[in-house]
Formats: sequence, structure tokens, C-alpha cells
Amino acid sequence: MADKELNHKAAAREPQTTNGDEPIDDVPLYRKRRVVIPLAIVIVLGVAGAWWWYVNFRGYVTSDDAYIDANRVAISSKILGRIAQLTVDEADSVSRGEVLVRLDESDLLAQMAQARAALQLAQESISLAKVNSSRAQDDFQRADQQFRTAVITKEQYDHAKSALEASRAELAIALSRVGTAKAQVGIVQAQLDNCTITSPVNGRVAKRWALQGDVVQAAQPIFSVYDQQETWVTANLEETNMDAIRLGENVEITVDGYPDATFSGKVFQVGTSTSAQFSLIPPNNASGNFTKVTQRIPIKISIAQSPGGSAPYARLLPGMSVEVRINAR
Repeated sequence: MADKELNHKAAAREPQTTNGDEPIDDVPLYRKRRVVIPLAIVIVLGVAGAWWWYVNFRGYVTSDDAYIDANRVAISSKILGRIAQLTVDEADSVSRGEVLVRLDESDLLAQMAQARAALQLAQESISLAKVNSSRAQDDFQRADQQFRTAVITKEQYDHAKSALEASRAELAIALSRVGTAKAQVGIVQAQLDNCTITSPVNGRVAKRWALQGDVVQAAQPIFSVYDQQETWVTANLEETNMDAIRLGENVEITVDGYPDATFSGKVFQVGTSTSAQFSLIPPNNASGNFTKVTQRIPIKISIAQSPGGSAPYARLLPGMSVEVRINAR
């Protein structure tokens, strides 16, 4: 038993050999498969990764701080009023000129009746003023002839002349009252027209801010409507990349909602200031407590086409997150 253990230990101390009876310890590293194969795989992967990076990132500016954007219109009232009817709701499509809101116009109808009555009264006063003016004109002509023949005194002549001037002034006042009454009718009619609120664009209702029965102030939003006939991508790029951005450069757009679709576009507008300038509290570094932060500048990218004209383009909704890759070679 002891002899077997000694023989096993001796065999373990003998140098291992290859198939050519060459000791493994004497074989160079470049001939060892367990070294060469992993090293070759690492080199191939490194070269492939470097080539992929060069093809996909070299000369490109990328950003995921981007989203679909469109013109948004706030549908609001021009006058104070109570909402009598809402003809659309959120997600409804609307067309230019379509009625969206009707305000209660009962008070304005009463004001219109009052304004028209005042207009009629002013018009009737013109007839009366004309009659008085004509009579005063005849009286003055007779008084003038009588004064020339010394039939009446100078005082009576002056009274006739003053009466003529007063009648003419009353006629002018009556005419001005008619103009004022017509203007008041026009004001009330304009307010009645403002009780019907229409859509200024073709689009879709994104948000409803009031309900039927609510009293809205002037300029208070009732609906938010997006004009989806013209959409684009707004991307906020770091200021360190702006020297490579030019108008008209090609852009690849990937929408998070459609990961399998790639859209194309072009840069058509570069911002003239950083996004921070329009924040609620713009940065002010005059205090001396300064921390440098890389700023971002917004650019606008047109969406030229959808993949093969497929349906996803019609469902590019404002606010959707996208990733852009700009060819800045």
C-alpha cells in the first residue's frame, strides 16, 4: 500500500507531455490552445465592437432628450360667461370653423333688446328734431323780414335766431345719439357672436379644462387642441455638440412607442438660446456661487416620412419620447 502511494506521488512529480512527448511547460504560449483561442476571441470581439462604434457613432450626434411636438391652441372665451354646451370632448377630431363651445347668451339677448329700443328711440328723436328745426327756420325767416321793416324789435329777432341755432344743435345731438345707439347694438352683437366659440385649426382635442355649467373668465382655457397636421421633433442637445449641427442635416428618429420603426427627418431650426432661459427661474450666476452645468439648446427636426407610409405616422402624438441620431459627418 505504501509502495502504491509512493509511485503515485512520483508520477505526479513527472512533467506532463503533449502528444509529441514534449513537456507542456516548455510549449510557447502562442502554441497553447487554451491561451490562443480565448485571446483570438477577445481580439475579434474588440475589433468588431470598434468597427460597430465607428460605423454607428463616429460622426453622429445622439440624444434621448427629445419628444414629438406640435402647435397647441388654447380654446378660450373672449367674454365672461357660463358654458351652455360643449360639442366635443377629449380625443375628438375637430376641423377649422367647427363649433366647440356655446355660452349662455340670455343676458346678452336682453341687452340687445334694450340696445335696439334705445336705437329706435334715437331715430324717432331725429324726426322730432327735424320738425323743430324746420319750424325754427321758418320763424327766423319771418322775424328777419319783420326786423328789416321795423315790425319787431331787435330782442325778438335775437330770440328767433337763438331758437334756430338751438334747434340745429338738437338735431345734431339726435344724430349723435343714433350713432351711439348703433355702436351699442354692435357691441352687444359682437358679444353674442363671442358666445359661439369655434376651432381655428384642424386637429384633435388634447385636454378639456372646463365642464358644462362652469362660469369662465375671459381668456380662460376651455380646450387645448393640437394641430396634428404638422408635427416635428424637438430635441435638446448639449451645447458641446452644437458646432457639428447644421440646417438640413439628415436625422434618424426612433419613437419609443414604435421601437421597430425608424423615421427620417432633417434639422430645420436651431434654437437661439438655451432651454434654461425660459424656465420658471432662469439661472443667475452673478452671485459668485457658480456651478458650471452643461446647457442644452433645442433644435427642431422635421418628420419627413414614415416607414413605407405605414399607419404609425398617424399616431405620432405630441409628447411621445423619441431618440434622435443626427448625421454630423
